[in-house]
Amino acid sequence: MQAVTALRPAPAGSPPMASGPATLVAALAGAAVALVATTALLATDVGLYAVDGAALGSGLASAGLALFFVLPGAAEVRPVLRRVLQVLVTTAFAATALTVPFEIMAVDARGLTGLGDAVARDLVLRSDDFEAVLVRCVGLAAVALGVRVVGRRRLTLLPAICGAVIVAGSFVFTGHARTNGPGAVVVACALAHVLAAAAWFGGLVGLTLALRRVSGPRAGELLATFASLMTGIVTMLFAGGLGLAFLYLPSPDALLTTAYGQVLLVKLAVIGGLAVLAAANHRRLVPLAAKGGARELRVLRMNVTVEQIGLLAVVFITEVLMRQNPGG
Repeated sequence: MQAVTALRPAPAGSPPMASGPATLVAALAGAAVALVATTALLATDVGLYAVDGAALGSGLASAGLALFFVLPGAAEVRPVLRRVLQVLVTTAFAATALTVPFEIMAVDARGLTGLGDAVARDLVLRSDDFEAVLVRCVGLAAVALGVRVVGRRRLTLLPAICGAVIVAGSFVFTGHARTNGPGAVVVACALAHVLAAAAWFGGLVGLTLALRRVSGPRAGELLATFASLMTGIVTMLFAGGLGLAFLYLPSPDALLTTAYGQVLLVKLAVIGGLAVLAAANHRRLVPLAAKGGARELRVLRMNVTVEQIGLLAVVFITEVLMRQNPGG
């Protein structure tokens, strides 16, 4: 895998390009926080959905972008990736921490007043959800540290990689993965599924940022490298997801007769459409972009944006799916 060396020169007197994406991400994170605060005043359940969705989305994006960060081909764009990762990690940490008071309010069922209930606090602090919060915060801290120490030696890549795996693994601590068996098989399928989702989602974020700095054949090379990795990522995503569906659903009929199965079908339809789009990019556009095709590169950038929007929708569909009972 070759390092990216060709950069698009910035116009004289223009601000550093690294600040643009980070500022945009920070603005979106601020809007998300404002949305959560508003929903908290309206309804605890809605607020819990919002913070859980924000924690899931920003956590997956942080883990996936950290994995993209350590790729040799991303070496020249690491400054901008580091800035965006800082914003994503901070957002994920804040959203994850916010899930604790929202869980307490949901258990007590009295809104903000419930934060003072000792029984509700004790139940939440002894729950699997709180364990997941602690593990995820450790993983996010490892990612934040890891992207600062990455260098030319392979050993310096380990903190960021381990942090990404820990963040992804934290989502396996709760929900269906803890209540279905056999335990080892469920955990393996869930971890593969979540890691693949993070690599796809965060990788697309990294690719979008990289394409703002890389032009010409180098951009095509980076796209070709990412496309080759995507084959394994999508395979792992579907293998893990189908394994979980087989383990969770009591029968094939449950796909149509239970809320879990119906939401799962919606999720599969969206992911299937995105996989078709990714395959079309890989087979038709990437080879032409690798040869320096400007038009193909523009289309690829647009398609990557569509994939990101689609995967963001998948994140929120997953948040709904996690709250459904596979057995009906």
